[in-house]
Amino acid sequence: MLRSLGLISLLALAAPAMADGLSYNYLEAGYLEVDVDDSFIDVDGDGFSIGGSFEVGDSTYVFADYASADLDLGVDLDQLRVGVGLHGPIGDNVDLFGTLSYISVEASALGISVDDDGFGASVGVRALISDALELSASLNYDDLSDSGDDTTVGGAAWFNLSDNFALGVQADFGDDISTYGVGARVYFGN
Repeated sequence: MLRSLGLISLLALAAPAMADGLSYNYLEAGYLEVDVDDSFIDVDGDGFSIGGSFEVGDSTYVFADYASADLDLGVDLDQLRVGVGLHGPIGDNVDLFGTLSYISVEASALGISVDDDGFGASVGVRALISDALELSASLNYDDLSDSGDDTTVGGAAWFNLSDNFALGVQADFGDDISTYGVGARVYFGN
């Protein structure tokens, strides 16, 4: 749901990671805009996201991200996502990936809080177009126990300013929730 990135500086000591192609070892943070438009509510607002990914095998990685947004009408929305992913090359510096994740969401307004959880699945492509540019696209499905499901189409562009630092833009478009953001990513040793 609240999958986006934003522009926040990260201070980290990181070994060069992009020299060998796509890296699944990174920390990221960002600013995001959120638009919720479903049958119950139509609000928008902004917030932040933080997350990371860590490769645990040749083609396996674990990831986690947290996003929080303050929306119109005093609605606060928080989401935690933790999961595992698989990736494999389908060309030079082009990977196909798939993920499964656990999702926990909390929405609150006017002193009332509602929690929900469920799972997410995603399939996509990451491509290192040049040393300076990575593009990605994905199809994402989230199914929450009480709140129903949503399918989004996402895309991102990361501009590598060095071997271990990138700035990016990302958008996810869904029937109920759409997010847009800018962010920063720090890669660490492979």
